[in-house]
Amino acid sequence: MCGRFAQVIKHEQLKKLLDELDIKNRDEQLEMNYNVAPTQAVSAIINKAGANIVSHFRWGLIPSWTAEAPKYQLINVRSESILEKPSFKSGLMRRRCLIPMNGFYEWRKPDKQPFFIHGKDSDLLYVAGIYDTWTGADGSYVPSLAIITTAANETMGILHDRMPVLLTHLDFATWLNQSFSDPYSLKALLSPAANDFIDYYPVSKAVNKVSEKSERCMQREVSSALQ
Repeated sequence: MCGRFAQVIKHEQLKKLLDELDIKNRDEQLEMNYNVAPTQAVSAIINKAGANIVSHFRWGLIPSWTAEAPKYQLINVRSESILEKPSFKSGLMRRRCLIPMNGFYEWRKPDKQPFFIHGKDSDLLYVAGIYDTWTGADGSYVPSLAIITTAANETMGILHDRMPVLLTHLDFATWLNQSFSDPYSLKALLSPAANDFIDYYPVSKAVNKVSEKSERCMQREVSSALQ
């Protein structure tokens, strides 16, 4: 499960990201949002005509074949069943994206305490996703994406039984290579991250409010009650 995340890529992080992935359209800044929620705009990296570019999407996949935008927001796709539905399989084979984020939020079930999950030794996490483009009856054009999730590793399992698929630099070239379309080889990349790849800390319940977009959302909560 991944229902909220932070995407605030600072200048030095952005420069490193653009250089490492050889991104051709070098935007000055990706979307800045400390509390990204479903249906909101997010930035992701895709490969188009052989070049990696930054593009913008609605978070909540709308398959191109559907007659109207679904009421239920398809924000996550399970890796275990991604080959079972034609629209998801097609996305895995031909429409893959990489979503850079500072980290994501999860709520501990017993007390609904929110936590921020981040890379233990890196500034950014890179999450696997699939995307599609939908055209409405009124001519509206909506690019959209969904995050691919997998079973939680031991670190994440303390908070939740699911987590986003986190790719490493070793996976980027294969994942973004649109000429590579073997579904089973791609699915093999969709495994839980190593236990020491992530860490987490408690944050303010201000993140519960979709309207709250400030840096306060991902600041560590120091209340003694959370120790």
